[in-house]
Amino acid sequence: MAVAHARAEGVDWRVRVREPALRGAQLLAASGFALAQPLFDILGKNAEFFAAHASTPGDIVLFALAVTFAPALVLLAVELVVGAFSRSAAFLLHLVFLGFLGAVFGVQLLKRSGLDGTTALIVGAVAIGLAVALAVWRWSAARGFLSLLGAAPLVFLAVFLFGTPVHTLVFSSSSASAATGVVRHPVPVVFLLFDELPTISLEGPDGTIDAGRFPNFARLAQSAYWFRNMTTVASSTTVAVPALLTGRFPKKGSLPVVQDHPNNLFTLLGRRYRMHVVETQTQLCPRRLCKRKQPNAGKRLSSLYSDAREVYLHLIAPPVLEERLPAVDESWADFGADTGSQLEGQAKLPKVNLKTFYIGRLHNFNRWVAKLQPPGSPPTLDYLHVLFPHGPWLYYPDGHVRAVAVPRAPGRTEETWWNESLAEQAWQRHLLQAGFTDKLLGRFVARLHKTGLWDKALVIVTVDEGDSFRGGDNRRDPSKRNIGDIAFIPLFVKLPGQSQGGVVDRHVSSVDLLPTIAQVLGVKLGWHVDGRSVLTPGPGSPTVRVNQFTMPLARAQALREQANARKTELFGSGSWGPKLAATGPYWQLVGTPVAQLQVAGPAGGTATVDKVGSRLLRAFPKRSLLAPSPLGGPVSGLGPGATVAFALNGRVAAVSQVYRQLGGGLRFSVLPSDTAFHPGRNAVRAFVVSGPPSSPVLREIRVALS
Repeated sequence: MAVAHARAEGVDWRVRVREPALRGAQLLAASGFALAQPLFDILGKNAEFFAAHASTPGDIVLFALAVTFAPALVLLAVELVVGAFSRSAAFLLHLVFLGFLGAVFGVQLLKRSGLDGTTALIVGAVAIGLAVALAVWRWSAARGFLSLLGAAPLVFLAVFLFGTPVHTLVFSSSSASAATGVVRHPVPVVFLLFDELPTISLEGPDGTIDAGRFPNFARLAQSAYWFRNMTTVASSTTVAVPALLTGRFPKKGSLPVVQDHPNNLFTLLGRRYRMHVVETQTQLCPRRLCKRKQPNAGKRLSSLYSDAREVYLHLIAPPVLEERLPAVDESWADFGADTGSQLEGQAKLPKVNLKTFYIGRLHNFNRWVAKLQPPGSPPTLDYLHVLFPHGPWLYYPDGHVRAVAVPRAPGRTEETWWNESLAEQAWQRHLLQAGFTDKLLGRFVARLHKTGLWDKALVIVTVDEGDSFRGGDNRRDPSKRNIGDIAFIPLFVKLPGQSQGGVVDRHVSSVDLLPTIAQVLGVKLGWHVDGRSVLTPGPGSPTVRVNQFTMPLARAQALREQANARKTELFGSGSWGPKLAATGPYWQLVGTPVAQLQVAGPAGGTATVDKVGSRLLRAFPKRSLLAPSPLGGPVSGLGPGATVAFALNGRVAAVSQVYRQLGGGLRFSVLPSDTAFHPGRNAVRAFVVSGPPSSPVLREIRVALS
């Protein structure tokens, strides 16, 4: 009897353990396919995400283990607690969990298949989730198969850690051997790197710098060498910046970390120079040289998980909802981290917490400039990579900021512009933010004069890559249409003691910059470089190379001239005039009093201004740093492509076209100047515009404030 009782207890114990184990395996399988695999897939291919977060190997392994096991363990724990009171309730809850995870997996599957309608995605995902729950409920074979799939997340984990570029960050030695140089002329080096600024953005119609819009860049060109035919070798920051700092063409699969680029500007000068370095999106300066303050483990992991969550939400959100999320393709970290709270206090606005402003970039710039010190011994390498005028494009030239719920400009899916009018409006925003970048350059040069670095230092101002704004084409990846937009980037080199500038037309590229620094400092490079000093005489390379895309220089220059002519035709030059507030042929309406226009009568349509714009139109604060531009929202009663003009306080402030949102309805987006808004309540009217541009006919539509 005792033996039988013991055996019964053993069998009962195994039964009690077996059921939770099988359910745990099923939850692990479902969460693996719904959560872990999608995240591992996208982050494994974009290991720069972890480099930008300064993640240690331990951080990455802990993150991977948490993503793999934590969701299933949490759900299983909830089931066990409920099961202590009711086994049937626990099983029902188990089916709910599996159905939910199945739906989450389903929405990603449907999005990858090309389905983009919000309703269709939701209905399809729910159907998949119900099918998973029903199969597990009704068929033991389905339960067994799902239990066997519990091993799949272990495979996902192993592939992520060992079979993707992440393995470089997890398993590579942190100490990379690097060649250091003997500096014969130890003068200070000041290196300011802007981001996403094509040369054509700065140019006037004649190919010189537009001094009316960019006075500080124009003055810099008078005191430094401006290499007008500088081209980038890569179209993304994490590839272009290492090329600038190593003198080497990009190597496929390499990450923007010192382990993959041990020979770079920082390691070259590290023995003799004090480092004042602020990197963005890269980690090329070893910690032993750049004693930057490292966030503690809690802050690093919190930032990592927060940004991974935003990436995952983009994977599962329908397109209409995805547009409301913080952009994850504008940088590699801190997605939507700047909420505008600092500007709210200055502007005395009602509470607005909309992940809008990205003011951290400006904070980093101001702090770095303030720490520039007079020349001393040892000399200093001052380096800053700042994400200006990189999108999101939120700044006006005078420093005002766009108060918008969605910082990203509409009209683009991933890297492709799908609407010509919206691409042009994004271009306007880019140019205006480039105007603010010019203002930052002025602060930088003024600080160099104040500290004495202007006369003593080697000063370099350049850009990592360009940008393009063409409907139906890529924003950054090179093509036969956009190479003139994105390949050519500004480069200014001011030698120590130089007082007179000049334009250099020789073709140079990103990989030529480090050899230039080495030549000026008298440093012998201890590694092979692909470039040569820009100060070397000769015609330069006859070929433009961006990524693996190549084109003869003469052809690329012709495309650049065409691109600059297109920009001038669309937006003018010399000042920030009405063409920066209008797309389409009716730009001359901007600034015109409505009383002077031909208004034919009402039209049957309504434009509803989104919440943020409505709030500020009702009560615009005095001396506000914020401007609700673009004004946007849904439209009814009009067709796609219809031209709409918005008037503020009796004058037309902006003109644009109605567009159909991907996976959604019709919307408008108009771009008034920050000066169009008055303190207090702003009167807003909207019109449909037709007829010839020389004598347009306006019909008023209703404006609703949400």
